[in-house]
Amino acid sequence: MGLIVGGEGAWKVRAQKDLVVAFHWVNGEPAMVLFPQRRRLGAAAYIIGLSHAYRYAEKSGYPTPYCVKQAMVAAGVMAMDRTRQACMNIVEVILDNLEDLVRMPPERPRTDTTPALGVATLFSEGKQVAEGEITVGPETH
Repeated sequence: MGLIVGGEGAWKVRAQKDLVVAFHWVNGEPAMVLFPQRRRLGAAAYIIGLSHAYRYAEKSGYPTPYCVKQAMVAAGVMAMDRTRQACMNIVEVILDNLEDLVRMPPERPRTDTTPALGVATLFSEGKQVAEGEITVGPETH
């Protein structure tokens, strides 16, 4: 059984522009997970952990140069065209959703009756970047 990004295990999920934004816990911290609404060959999710959120926005709310650069990286990861418009959309989606990332609970609420279904391992560029238990539990939206 695999982990479904944007599935029941997500804290929140929303569609914006041509992306889906799902809030999950990755590597033990809240994370914003971006992926294209329409399946694309070779597409993967782009993940922003809470510990890196500060790198994406100025205090004024404007994107940082790092955010703009990472939008190009995210477009490539999600198998999207690296056009100016696509990158602007990614920047806008990131900035619009940072507040929810910051407000996300530090860990997924779990009850003692939540059954473990298995373990999911996430790899990036051939290296293991996360591993966690897959559970089915109460809605956390």
